[in-house]
Amino acid sequence: MIYQLFIIATALVFILNIIFILNMLSVTRSRRSWVLIGIAMLFLIALQMIELYGQYFQTENSFIQTIYYILDFLVAILIAVGVLQIGKLLKSLKNAEVERRVSDRRFQILFDNSGDEIFLADFEGKFLEVNEEALKKLGYTREELMEKNFKDIKTEKYVSNVDKNIAIILKNGHHVYETEHQSKDGSVIFLEMSDRVIDYMGRKAILSMARDITERKEIERKIAAAIIETEERERKRFAADLHDGLAPLLSTIKLYTDLLKKGNFNKISPAETLQSVDELIDKAIVSAREISNNIMPSILQDFGLPAAARDFCNYINNTNSVKIQLDTSQYKLSGTRIEETVLFQAIKELVNNSLKHSQASNIEIFLESHDNQVNLFFKDDGVGFDVDEKLKQPTGLGLNNIINKVKTINGLCLIKSAPDEGMNVLITVNVK
Repeated sequence: MIYQLFIIATALVFILNIIFILNMLSVTRSRRSWVLIGIAMLFLIALQMIELYGQYFQTENSFIQTIYYILDFLVAILIAVGVLQIGKLLKSLKNAEVERRVSDRRFQILFDNSGDEIFLADFEGKFLEVNEEALKKLGYTREELMEKNFKDIKTEKYVSNVDKNIAIILKNGHHVYETEHQSKDGSVIFLEMSDRVIDYMGRKAILSMARDITERKEIERKIAAAIIETEERERKRFAADLHDGLAPLLSTIKLYTDLLKKGNFNKISPAETLQSVDELIDKAIVSAREISNNIMPSILQDFGLPAAARDFCNYINNTNSVKIQLDTSQYKLSGTRIEETVLFQAIKELVNNSLKHSQASNIEIFLESHDNQVNLFFKDDGVGFDVDEKLKQPTGLGLNNIINKVKTINGLCLIKSAPDEGMNVLITVNVK
């Protein structure tokens, strides 16, 4: 009875071992080793069953003895091979661990020596890790900063954007935007944030790389100030031209017309009065024409669109805020037309839009003419945007102005853009 129970138990173990082998077939690493060891265990169980069989029936069958020895030999071989395979697995795991440590060390070196502020944060914005540059720029110790979250280091106007930005990161997996950090001493740092979701120590986290764009913001401020100053100077010049040139002529004409009304011709005859009025009107017309020419840039009036565009692009390039490549080699038209004025305004508006909103590093402008058709191609490598949404927003007024101005001269304006894909613009007009 005891032998029967042992045989049944051994058979159950045999079946369980088969199940073990089948499960091992799904293992991706060192599957062969585990299967070999599993088969060896099957053979060991078979040996045990043969031995129990012999003892139970008290027989010494030579065939069974031969099978016993063969299985015993196979067990030794299979276990040896399986152990060797496991040894290789352990060695590969050790090498993988060494590579992981080297990779971690390399990442840590890059992390700590980056010129950008780098933050690791959870989805609530609490910091999990920060690099040395972040500590240096913000002026906190590691212990102090690790107790804070993104909201604690934002300037007041950007605090409310933290949750919105995290929501976008969770939705898209990445997000690029501008923000401001306030250091421990109260100074403000203008930053461009590039965030994405990563795996960090077995969980999802936000990796934020913050690039200091304070210098770029200062350049943009100088450009904006220069544009405002130029416009103000032009307004003052226009007012001075009216006051010093046209206004005195009109006042004198008014005096002569008063003489004609009153009929007071003691010192001057009516004919002389009319002649003086005609001369003054001619001078007023010349003065008005000069003022009108001053309103339009003389370089556009005197040398045409390519020269005016080149002069403007050179001015922007000298600020080092963006690199503009202008190609007008295929533009063959001469003379100034209203269409060229609109195209010149479009170039200035598009460049200004890229400087303010796109964070572009490079801009390409290509002007060409075929018979009476002019094509303006504009491209930047900025962050891009959803065109339909942009045109609905107040910040899209510049683009809407371009579209409307082009429409007034029966032209076509096509704008193509998407997030992280820059902006492409094609303007086509027929000149008269």
